[in-house]
Amino acid sequence: MREGFDAPQLQLPPEDVRDLASFLDGQSRVKLAVWVRHEQQGVDGPRYDHHLVLGVDDEDYASGDIWALELGMPLPGLRFSEPQWLDIFPLSEVEQLRSFCALVWEHDPERSTGDDPLDYRLTWEPYEADPGAAARFVDVLRSKPGIRRVEVTYERLWKGQTEVRAAVSLYVDAEPTVRHALAIAADAARDTGLIDASNRSASLGLPRDERVRTATLYEVAA
Repeated sequence: MREGFDAPQLQLPPEDVRDLASFLDGQSRVKLAVWVRHEQQGVDGPRYDHHLVLGVDDEDYASGDIWALELGMPLPGLRFSEPQWLDIFPLSEVEQLRSFCALVWEHDPERSTGDDPLDYRLTWEPYEADPGAAARFVDVLRSKPGIRRVEVTYERLWKGQTEVRAAVSLYVDAEPTVRHALAIAADAARDTGLIDASNRSASLGLPRDERVRTATLYEVAA
């Protein structure tokens, strides 16, 4: 559970609470939804935003693909116009927020009869690049000192057995002194035709999740 939660100072509009309840009544995975304020330290002192916090069964949180759930779950858009975030945590931890949170929704066996399992999951496959584009990409990065390695994966989001969307993700390993390493690699991928710029993301550092299977498209020799 993230630190810094306290009682909300601004409330969700009733229409947002209604829409969230309608959606959550139609599914079976989320068990509790609460609204809290979050404090974080900024350069000039505390800064605040509000979070919608969802609780799923502890075993589900430990074994399920929670990032895929967050990416795929079609929560209704909120009318609340101030800074806001979504968090998903184990139900036992979200229960601890009851003493100060605003309760948005909780599972009621008599009312919450929906059976949508929200069974989202992610898969990753090594990206198969066009050889010519891959060669041009390498040539560009050779002229950019400090980029040590670039790995690429084809990421797919599924709901059950149906693919929801797919994207290409770059993982960039660079010397700490390199400024804008992500932009350098992403621009090179776009300019060389390696990846469609409208369908890619980039992360600094190599993947830590052992499930992420990648292709190494650039590497500086040791």
